[in-house]
Amino acid sequence: MNKIFNFLFFTAFYFGSIFASDIEFEADTTFLDSENESLILKGNVSLKFDEFLFEAKKITLDKKNNFFSGESLSFSTLNNFLYGTTNFVSVSSEETTLKEVEFSSCPCADKIWWIESDALTFKSNENILTAKNSKLIVQGTTLAYFNKANFPISAKRKSGILLPEISINERSGMDIKIPVYLNLKKNLDLTIEPRLMTQRGFGVTNELRYLGKDYEGNLNSSILIDDESSYKTLERDNLRWSYNLSHNQSFGKSTFLDLNTSSSGDPFYLSDLGSFMSGLSRTYVLPQKLDVNYFFKNFSLKADLNSFKLTNPLAQNQFQRLPGLKLSYFFNKNNLNFSFNSDFAYFRKGGSFRNDENQSLKKIFIKPSLSHSFFKKNYFLKSSFITEYLFQNFDGQNNSEFLSTLSLKQSLKFYSEERNIKTFVEPFIDFSISDQKKIINQLRVDSGLKLSSINESQKFGDLFLSFQKDFNIGTKFSFLDNNEDKISLKISKLYTPGKKSLYYENLKIDFPDTLSLKFDYKSSHDIDFISRISIDNEDNFSSYKNSLRINKKTYKISLSHFLVEDIKIYNLNSRSQINKKINSLEFSSSFNISNKWSGGYKFINDLEQEKNVNNVFSLDYENDGLIVGISYMKSIELDWISILEKSTFKDYHKDRIRIFFELKGLGSIGRPKENYLQRRSL
Repeated sequence: MNKIFNFLFFTAFYFGSIFASDIEFEADTTFLDSENESLILKGNVSLKFDEFLFEAKKITLDKKNNFFSGESLSFSTLNNFLYGTTNFVSVSSEETTLKEVEFSSCPCADKIWWIESDALTFKSNENILTAKNSKLIVQGTTLAYFNKANFPISAKRKSGILLPEISINERSGMDIKIPVYLNLKKNLDLTIEPRLMTQRGFGVTNELRYLGKDYEGNLNSSILIDDESSYKTLERDNLRWSYNLSHNQSFGKSTFLDLNTSSSGDPFYLSDLGSFMSGLSRTYVLPQKLDVNYFFKNFSLKADLNSFKLTNPLAQNQFQRLPGLKLSYFFNKNNLNFSFNSDFAYFRKGGSFRNDENQSLKKIFIKPSLSHSFFKKNYFLKSSFITEYLFQNFDGQNNSEFLSTLSLKQSLKFYSEERNIKTFVEPFIDFSISDQKKIINQLRVDSGLKLSSINESQKFGDLFLSFQKDFNIGTKFSFLDNNEDKISLKISKLYTPGKKSLYYENLKIDFPDTLSLKFDYKSSHDIDFISRISIDNEDNFSSYKNSLRINKKTYKISLSHFLVEDIKIYNLNSRSQINKKINSLEFSSSFNISNKWSGGYKFINDLEQEKNVNNVFSLDYENDGLIVGISYMKSIELDWISILEKSTFKDYHKDRIRIFFELKGLGSIGRPKENYLQRRSL
């Protein structure tokens, strides 16, 4: 007959001198050997001790030698994060030692990867395991040996050495990174990443993170002793560095402070060797800003010091806003909306890596707006009147601009349901008119970003236009069936008296009045199709964008084609005109070859140049315990989408082979293929 004993009472009287913690056990039978001072447990033995749960057919607790041993003795941590087998467990008041151990934290049923150690030592006050004379075995093959290593007993991050990262490339030779994680406090940790490059030099990157009740932040920094810099003809200093500090704090419920400041020792460091941990890797803009925000109901106030440096070594346009003050107020009652926005600021530009020239600008911007929305049955009308005033003083020259804009948006909405199909029809007429003042950013301060324009907000287009007198007429159609298949269609025609142009530096770009068609189809079978067509026969202008996406459990496919013909660009300096054409095709796919094998492919083809400008191939193997992947990438030109939209760029001029390796439950090296297939840049 099974007997279940609570060993707490027994331990207190007999084995209390051995164990520092309470023990609980269950067993079919027990036998007390007084002569040998031991307790023998037999049959379905389960024993809880410290942070561990031990199970075996038989366990002998030896008081004389301060250990317990067993037959087929297995163990796991109480949260099931770590598990394994051992032959002996030695116990003292300060530590517990497991001898002849095999263990793993792999979330897998099969024995895919594990670690064999002569001994595992657990100290209650440190809450970690220390392994001696260990080897890492994956699928029966020994991959690494460790003389001494630490392992956490839970999924919480603990101090110790993280998995190293090793890569080989033509610029740096063998590149080895060995990150070390230090858990300083519950709300404070530090990661240090020493780095050695056989063809470059050595350095270190660190990330310090902190968290408090009303604040949080992180400090990233990177230092490199670069003896063989490929930019040595331009930068002679062997010591190269970067840093980034981010801090957020709240004062009460209404006031908030945000600090983000960064810099680098030379303009090439981040694009050349910047680490992901530096927080600044491969960026054009180094922010240096401090914001204080106050919010109260329908009122907000923002004071800021805002600056940045451009890592372009030829830049002459570091930009500073020292200081700035923004005031916003809004009011809403009975469909009547009033808002007031203002901005008062002093600007300075200059002081970049290669240029110390400074220019100054004072700006006052005031924008009150009044709008009213009217609803009656299926008719909707929104009327808006906006007045904008801009004053600038640029190096002693004053300029003021005043512009009022009236906007009317009206539509009719119809709804019907027939044969399980819901139909929505919305004809509309949008009208916008300004005082027709021709504004070409006369006192533009070119900071690399558009500083300000009194007429910069878009009405129907995506760009700042010199004239504003537009009619946009069209109809929206939507169809939805019971299967949740949805079709959306929008047809519109834009009318603008006179020419509509964008002025940028010495270029003037004319834009047509297009007839536009937008078609969206979303299927309940995970198929999406998007089409955009704009045509102006008078200017022979046309624009097409078509995308097809299929998202299934076993595969994903995306195909996009973008074509723009006859973009008219007039060079004001040379007084010549060119017609530009953009024509590109992008295809990406990820798919499952079998239960354990998957692959991916992507290319971007410039149809005008008749060549692929971006290629990615990838192959992955995954089981319950590990993932192994290899990717090949080649790009022959810059990713202009990322440069223009995100102000970031990646290395592009070399072939690359990347390896991804992950032991589930232990860590990973590299990046998975999805990182390369989903983004346009490498």
